Amino acid sequence: MKINTNPSPVIPSQTETQPPENKELKKVAKQFEAVFINQMIGAMRKTVTPGGLIPESNAERVFKGMLDSENAERMADSEQLGLSHIVYEHLLRTSQGR
Repeated sequence: MKINTNPSPVIPSQTETQPPENKELKKVAKQFEAVFINQMIGAMRKTVTPGGLIPESNAERVFKGMLDSENAERMADSEQLGLSHIVYEHLLRTSQGR
């Protein structure tokens, strides 16, 4: 029985095959995703009919806007939607002139 003691990988590593990562483009793509999610949350919030005994105050509207923005940023950071990856790939291709 022959045991391979060579630590070199059988498959070339991904770092050799992928272009270098552009952190600035990733940041912009993530910010775009956060803005998109924030717009989506705002549109969903508009579909809810206002109700209740106490009318909504200006402070409550500001708080809801800030809460929506924070939720959108956290959702974008979780990378569950995948939009930032698509935007990043597109920005990377266009910045390289492909």
